Amino acid sequence: MSLNKVCLVGGNGNLGTVLLNGLVNAGDFTVSVAKRASSKSSPAHADSITQITIPDDMSLDGLTAALRGQDAVIACFPLVDVSQHLRLAEAASRAGVKRFVPADFGSCDAASPNARRLLKLYRDKDLVRRRCEELAAENPGFAWTALVCGHFFDYGVHDGLLHFDLERRTADILDDGSARASASTLRRVAEGTVAALRRPEPTRNRTLYIQSFCRSQPEVLAALERATGATWTRRTVDSRAYVAEAARKLEAEWTKPAMEEIVFVLGALEADWTKEEGFAMELLGLEDEDLDQVVAEVVAGMGKQH
Repeated sequence: MSLNKVCLVGGNGNLGTVLLNGLVNAGDFTVSVAKRASSKSSPAHADSITQITIPDDMSLDGLTAALRGQDAVIACFPLVDVSQHLRLAEAASRAGVKRFVPADFGSCDAASPNARRLLKLYRDKDLVRRRCEELAAENPGFAWTALVCGHFFDYGVHDGLLHFDLERRTADILDDGSARASASTLRRVAEGTVAALRRPEPTRNRTLYIQSFCRSQPEVLAALERATGATWTRRTVDSRAYVAEAARKLEAEWTKPAMEEIVFVLGALEADWTKEEGFAMELLGLEDEDLDQVVAEVVAGMGKQH
């Protein structure tokens, strides 16, 4: 079985644009990007991809009709309304799609009891993953592959999610800093996705864990100090108190910053994918990236933004 015709749903976001580049540059896929009927955005690579129109309400019938003829569908849009992701998975199965990749990618694992307990986002991701399992059991021609990659490292440093502040040269280190966590550059997520699609049989109906590297926060901080030629200010943060406070904020009123505070901690303390049965670097033919090289690129990229 081969997965040649690939449709990306959500090709304009931070990850979506990199995924689209990776799929097109791979050279062995016929790539389509799904866009809502009312969308005015234009994806990159417009001359080498096909644009598929999907209904604004993402109705099951409308999605099913739009996805017919595709071998693989990748969900890469925010999991704000879980019903949209559930319908997309079901539509893929109904349309004869062979492989569905849910929007499982970043920071935490939906299999984590802590992530599900603390955040609706991961309860929703778990719900989509379970629905994929049900659909695969009901339809032998349909399969799914989830890729879990830890924190988006380059984006997370630039965005502040990882609490390494390049402007102020400050870093928040959780507890004693001994925990190691897997993290991935956006390009590594694209590489992992391409590699999984190229290996349809061994990646069938599996959750795969990938990384650029698995390092502790102090190791990352040391690399940042080498790249910037500066000594940073280090602040020690009690992870339990930090999460408890963020959870109280969320209980009072949902806000994205409060959610991201919890994601920051879980992605730093519960994301050592090297310990997972589904750790798939060897399976996918991937090797760790060089921490110092990645950090140097991140620092140089930050300078271009200012």
